[in-house]
Amino acid sequence: MKLIVSISTLLLAASLANAQVVVIDPTAIARSQANQVVNLAKYVQMVNNQVQQINTLTQQLQQTQAYVKAFGDPEQLLNIVGADELMNSLNASGVGQTIGELQQSVSGVEALRYNANGLYTSLGSTFTTPGGIQVPRTEQLYRRYGAIQKSSRNFQSVTDDVLSRRENLRSEIATTTQRLQASTTDAETQKLTGVLVGYNAELGAVDREIDQAAAQVATQDVENRADREREEQARREERQAQMEESFRRYGEVFRLETSPPQFPTGR
Repeated sequence: MKLIVSISTLLLAASLANAQVVVIDPTAIARSQANQVVNLAKYVQMVNNQVQQINTLTQQLQQTQAYVKAFGDPEQLLNIVGADELMNSLNASGVGQTIGELQQSVSGVEALRYNANGLYTSLGSTFTTPGGIQVPRTEQLYRRYGAIQKSSRNFQSVTDDVLSRRENLRSEIATTTQRLQASTTDAETQKLTGVLVGYNAELGAVDREIDQAAAQVATQDVENRADREREEQARREERQAQMEESFRRYGEVFRLETSPPQFPTGR
């Protein structure tokens, strides 16, 4: 019986010797928990940073939206009131002609027929001498007066055209000013202001067309006066030469006797 108990004891001890023993390390557990706390703290910090970035981006977006609301989006303002009309006015050319064009188109026949809407009396292309002879007028002599008449008609045409265009520009300026007063964004205000400045500049340029046409009339008149003085100077020179030639010929025909006179002697 004792032998059986001893064998059983030995077998039990051998089986216990082959079994694994579970060991608990408190230090490792504490270290692992500390690492988990650190990682959790880092994760919380990362989340806080992302939340802060999101808040910053949200504020920037709100600021951008507020800016667009206050100043407007220039890319969306493509059809500004008055811009097309201003471009059409800038591209339009006046009806006035240059002084060279006027001089080249002058006709002496037209100058003879000109009556300024009945204010003057037209001259015929011929005139009658006291002897009843019909003499044609020299057309070339009247071209200078035709130049003045052409310049005067050009001035009248420019004035009528400028007054019409000026009225349209003033109307567009009033419309643009009203739209400027009702603008709600800075972008629209700036663009409308630019259009308004352009209209005022165009109005000044149109007004100067009248001054230019008037200056052409004055210039042509000065040229005519200078030409008359030139012809008068030429006639004086010709008369002087004719007088000198006449005196010379007179001296050749009628020579003065320079020898002493001979008186007859008495018988």
